[in-house]
Amino acid sequence: LDRLVGGDVVAERPAIMLETPAFFKYTRHGLQPHLVPEVAAEVEALPPATRVQLEDFLDSDTSDCSQFEEGLHKFIALDTAEILMLDTMDPTISVRTAKPTNAYMAIGSDGGIRRLTPSLFAQLANSLKPDIAIPPADIVEEPLPSLTQGKRISKSVTRSAKWLDECMAALTHPAAVFAPVVGSHSLELRTIAAKALAARHDIAGYAFNDVCLTLPLEYKLQLVQHSLELLDASKPRYMLGASAPDAVLRAVLSGIDLFDSTYPYAVTEQGLASTYVLGVDDPTSLLPHSLDLWQEAMFADFGPLVKGCTCFTCRSHHRSYIHHLLKTKEMLATVLLQIHNMHWYQRFFDDIRRSVDRGSLATDAALFFQRYGCEELP
Repeated sequence: LDRLVGGDVVAERPAIMLETPAFFKYTRHGLQPHLVPEVAAEVEALPPATRVQLEDFLDSDTSDCSQFEEGLHKFIALDTAEILMLDTMDPTISVRTAKPTNAYMAIGSDGGIRRLTPSLFAQLANSLKPDIAIPPADIVEEPLPSLTQGKRISKSVTRSAKWLDECMAALTHPAAVFAPVVGSHSLELRTIAAKALAARHDIAGYAFNDVCLTLPLEYKLQLVQHSLELLDASKPRYMLGASAPDAVLRAVLSGIDLFDSTYPYAVTEQGLASTYVLGVDDPTSLLPHSLDLWQEAMFADFGPLVKGCTCFTCRSHHRSYIHHLLKTKEMLATVLLQIHNMHWYQRFFDDIRRSVDRGSLATDAALFFQRYGCEELP
């Protein structure tokens, strides 16, 4: 849990250190949802880590931004002091209709099916110059895992290994490669995949993407732990689809280091303000896990979203105003909520790291689960 990631992933840039557990800021088309860079600057102490998914930039079977020789940092106006992760797929989309072949990953879009080959991914990574690259993998979509045949999972393991080899052979930019860990719900195939990755010396970390696996989180984490036991313990582990606070705690206790920040975005989209707290001794002082700004009780409530919160929204505005903005469908409502929810999410990770330092994370997490319950978090 005390691993540090980042460092000299690009020689010409200063070392960037990211203390874990930590999260990568979720983006769409290179921007944090509801936060233009000037507004995002109002959220203090966010980690210097941003993730971008390549599917946002696949206008055709290639990407226009690949012609921009100065790289993706400058293309999306991202500070070069940020660790930039390039993944392939948006983790908020769990249902995919396009099917892969041995030659390419198929990505559905408004303009049709985009074909992302391993060589094209490497070509784009060489042009876009990310700090961390997650090559494409054949992630099995399983609405009913019990009905998925072992042959399909076996094919995904073989195909993913082949794609990784092809990506590594064509990748010339010195990105830190986080290899996808596959195998779905098959312990036997997860063992084969993990052992193959453990034997490699050309990867810097591991990426777990079981978003499309329709199983309870606890079972997913058991599968992840099975893989982790076979992998290099010194390398960082990144997990998608576990960004809710209770899921983060369970995943950290299972050995995961890095997460995405899709949860604050999901909360904002529902008109909620986060209020959950980790490690408070007096549970009677706790608010519910979130505050619903759509409620009519907010109409004449002129207090901040959370008393004592230091975010820009809580310092400058009150519940009644944000309730009004939601009711009138003003986009400022989601901007102000996203500022608060990202601030709160960063505070939550600060609390996790302090809990790790104290050696009390298991106890603090148990109290958190007792206070809020897994099923209560949206």
